[in-house]
Amino acid sequence: LGLTLTHTSVLGMNQILPCSMIEIRLKSDNNVGTFAVEDIKEGTIIYKESPFYPNREQKLMEFYCSPAPTGDSKIDAGIRKIVRALTMTAKRNAGKAHLNEEYPSEAREGLETVWTYADVHFFNMQPESVQKKWLSLHDAFQDVPLKMEAPVGIFGLKSLKGTMLNGTIGTSLGVGGKGKNKGRFSVRTTRTDEPGEDVTEDLWIKKENLKTVHGICRTNGWGNGLFEKMSRINHSCGGNTQKTEVSGEPNMYTLVAT
Repeated sequence: LGLTLTHTSVLGMNQILPCSMIEIRLKSDNNVGTFAVEDIKEGTIIYKESPFYPNREQKLMEFYCSPAPTGDSKIDAGIRKIVRALTMTAKRNAGKAHLNEEYPSEAREGLETVWTYADVHFFNMQPESVQKKWLSLHDAFQDVPLKMEAPVGIFGLKSLKGTMLNGTIGTSLGVGGKGKNKGRFSVRTTRTDEPGEDVTEDLWIKKENLKTVHGICRTNGWGNGLFEKMSRINHSCGGNTQKTEVSGEPNMYTLVAT
C-alpha cells in the first residue's frame, strides 16, 4: 500500500517507534515512493524525522525582504526590481486570493524567479551531503532556469558515460540548445581523474535528465523544509498518514497512521 500524507497537526509524543513497517522503493513509473509492508494500525507512529533542510518558508521570506539577499550586486538589483513590481501588483489586486490564476501571469512568474534565486542561494550554502539528499528527491517540474547559472542533478542517462554521471551535481549554464541540441541544456560537470586532478566538461543534456533545486522544493516542500523520508510520500487531502509536530522538539515530526 502506498502511503499518502495529509496536513500537519501538533501532538506531544514520547514513544518507542515501530520499525520495519515501511520501505522506500521504485514505483512502476521509475520514481521512488514509500510503501507499507504490513498492515499498520491507526494511531501508530511509523517513524520520527527532522528535515535535512529546515525552515524553508522563513528563509524565503528573509530572502524576499533583504535588500541584498545574494551579495551579488547585479543579481540583487534584478531581484529588488521584481519585488517592487510584485508589491505594486499586490496593491492593484488587493482582495484576490493569493497568487492563483486571477493574478497577472507576470506576477506569478516574477515570484517564481525570486524563489528560484532563493532556493539556489540556500542550496549553495549547504554541505555536499545535504545537496545530494536534496537532489535525490523527485522534481515534478524540471523547469531548468534560463539566463542564470544553477545547480542541477543529473539522472536517468543510459549511455556508458551517462551512467557514470547519474547522481552527480552539475551546473546549468542557463543556455538552451538549438538545432541538434534543441531540448537540451548546457551543463558543466566536474570530475576527479585518476591522478587526482579536476576535469571540467560542458555537455548538452536533455531536460528530462535534469532535476532542479527549486523544482524539488515545489514538489516536496511542506513549509517546514525537505525530508529524506517524508518528502517521498505522496500528498492527499484524504491521506492514510499524518505528519505531526512533536511538542517541545523544534523541527521534529512523526509520521502517524490514520
